[in-house]
Amino acid sequence: MGLRTKSGCRFGPLLVLAALGAATFPAYCEDLTQIYALAKAGDPKYKAGRFEFEAVGYAEPQALATLLPTVSLEATQTDTRQRIISSANAVFASGLSQYPTRNMTLTLTQPIFKLSAWRGYEQAQIKVKQAAANFGAIEQDLMLRTATAYLNVLAARDALGFADAERDAIKRQLDLVQQRFSSGLVARVGLFDAKARYELKEADVVAAKNDLDDKLQALREMTGKLVSNLKSLREDIPLQQPEPIDMNKWIEAGLQQNLLLLARRHTVEIAQQEVSRQRAGHAPLIDLVATQNGKVTGGSLFGGGSNVETTDVMVRLTIPIYSGGSTSALTDEAMKRYYGALEDLERDARQVERQTRAAFLGVTGGTVRVKALAQGVVSSLSARELKLEGYKSGLETILQVLDAERDLYAAKRDSARARYDYLLNRLRLKQAVGTLSEEDLSEINKLMK
Repeated sequence: MGLRTKSGCRFGPLLVLAALGAATFPAYCEDLTQIYALAKAGDPKYKAGRFEFEAVGYAEPQALATLLPTVSLEATQTDTRQRIISSANAVFASGLSQYPTRNMTLTLTQPIFKLSAWRGYEQAQIKVKQAAANFGAIEQDLMLRTATAYLNVLAARDALGFADAERDAIKRQLDLVQQRFSSGLVARVGLFDAKARYELKEADVVAAKNDLDDKLQALREMTGKLVSNLKSLREDIPLQQPEPIDMNKWIEAGLQQNLLLLARRHTVEIAQQEVSRQRAGHAPLIDLVATQNGKVTGGSLFGGGSNVETTDVMVRLTIPIYSGGSTSALTDEAMKRYYGALEDLERDARQVERQTRAAFLGVTGGTVRVKALAQGVVSSLSARELKLEGYKSGLETILQVLDAERDLYAAKRDSARARYDYLLNRLRLKQAVGTLSEEDLSEINKLMK
């Protein structure tokens, strides 16, 4: 298992060296910024989002290509074997002839007016902006998920430590009860109460170990690496209120700056452009077409070969008249999707408002909660000591002492969890208004020990 420090780090093989008289080595723990770096390199969700962002970047040059000229070259080689059996035309050759024909055509087509292509190009530009907003949101999501997974591991590790300590405290009380029971100073029911509480806490320790393993595996899902040596959070973290201390201003900022909401607005624009693009199917098309043709033949019906070059330049006008109603149907479909995108935007705006409000209250209420629960630990510790002294004096029952032990460690768990929740709510508030950055993780990292 290795030697564990108070911060939860392990010495591992260094313990063997110490036993052999080697110098003392410091324990190595990974902090939040290091775990974030691992997650950034190994999280499948983040990497998939990055590839999607890069893929969407090609939409703009693809759309631009429909407005640029296209050039094609076609070349053919034909071998002709011809037998003139009879002919009333005296100029035709007679008998059997065989000759090759080589044909080469260079064609340039330049769209002059193609409304649907222009709408598609404008739509592609918005898609690139949408992809950038989405990827920014994915980056912020990775920061929050990493911090959440990291602090969840610390909370689970704390819970296991508190469960172990509470079990040891109950064991000491159980030993004391057994001594007093042997002396006839305690009723049998008191002994049974202590034994039952000890067995229940044994089960809690097993559950805490399993929960810690699950939280470590959740971290491994993101990093691709099982990391258990994490730095712990200091108990004396600074408690800061949001600036400005005005919920409505934070909500307003969230509605304007939230990256997912920004991406949703781009979705509405894309849907609106799709309506225009489909409607443009009714518009005429004008193309400039130029061809250069060269044909070399070794013979003909008239017996002689030829070498001919031809150049054609034309302006082609295409007017859609009727396409079976498909253009109108596609336009109506795009319109319905546009209306749906507007409703999705409204839904997400309400969700961002709720999330911003909850995070703001989590921070403002968290400062009070952390202070209150820290004081609750002090009070629970004093209550436990008084009840233990009262039990030794015969004024309290063992059940009251065990309840005091339970309340003390529950207060410690709640106090530790409140610190983690406070920090996570700070990150959630920054994410809600679209300003969460790696600097925020670094600020939390400075609170590690």
